[in-house]
Amino acid sequence: MTVTPESRAAPPVRPASLLRPGLLAVAAAGLAAAVVHVVFDAAGADFLVQPPGQARAAVGVAQAVGVAALTSALGVAVAVLAVRRVRRPERLLVGLAVLGLLLFAANPFLAADQGLTVVALEVMHLAVAGAFLAVLLPAVRSRR
Repeated sequence: MTVTPESRAAPPVRPASLLRPGLLAVAAAGLAAAVVHVVFDAAGADFLVQPPGQARAAVGVAQAVGVAALTSALGVAVAVLAVRRVRRPERLLVGLAVLGLLLFAANPFLAADQGLTVVALEVMHLAVAGAFLAVLLPAVRSRR
């Protein structure tokens, strides 16, 4: 029997094989959030938000980094599952990132009064997703 590239079974992907790139992606996303927060804070953004039905609060740098790290860790878990079960896991990850960005794009407009804060939060969403994908996608591609 001749073995063709299509008939070869992919070697099983161990979750640990994405551990290092996953941790780096989480760190990169957190760093991106921190950098955007510091830059826009220096530019005058107040980071005051009031989501519908909630009290007004300031989004601090620690909160921004924490949320970026948490959502990125969830993304790493999805990546581990996707590499095992999906033919093109990188497409799934990019698609989910775009969907998340689209779903949360309106939040800064609804919650922030200051225009610079709206811009800062939108840029932060893009920077976190970009940093996460830039670090994790090459590792995902090399494991499929």
